[in-house]
Amino acid sequence: MIVSDVRLAAHIRILALGAAIALLTWPDLTALRAEGAGGLAQPARVTSLMELANARRAAVGVPALRANPKLMKAAQAHAEQAAAAGRLQHVLPEARYPRPQDRLNAFGYPWQAFAENIAYGQPDATAAMDAWMKSPSHRKNLLNAAYTEFGTGSATDAAGRPYDVQVFGRPR
Repeated sequence: MIVSDVRLAAHIRILALGAAIALLTWPDLTALRAEGAGGLAQPARVTSLMELANARRAAVGVPALRANPKLMKAAQAHAEQAAAAGRLQHVLPEARYPRPQDRLNAFGYPWQAFAENIAYGQPDATAAMDAWMKSPSHRKNLLNAAYTEFGTGSATDAAGRPYDVQVFGRPR
């Protein structure tokens, strides 16, 4: 069987994404859950959000983003904080990592540029991605070719409502 370059590249990206997710140390986020969040979303939701993001980028000719474990942790941290606070904002003054820059710095990401997309209450990854694509500012972040790496996080609050976060970055 002959595999086209496009299909081969897609398979390699999926394997790389799986490896990046496997590198995450989910137990490192236990302290955030102890602050009151309902819990981590299923890894399948995070994986779906990442695959959908790169599919949307590919559809408009923008290179795929590479998963970065530090950005994954920063995104997950914010999803957990938002779920614990019961509200979704880019800045949560009372949170352990209040601003996006605080999260990036805390998890050791050497950024020269970053953006953050946040969503709340969508029933699945496709609905969250659709919401981001309908928002001009979120769409711009998602499709911006200046970003080369990303991380995604998802958590649920005590009532089971999902909070999704994607952090896009370009390292120094």
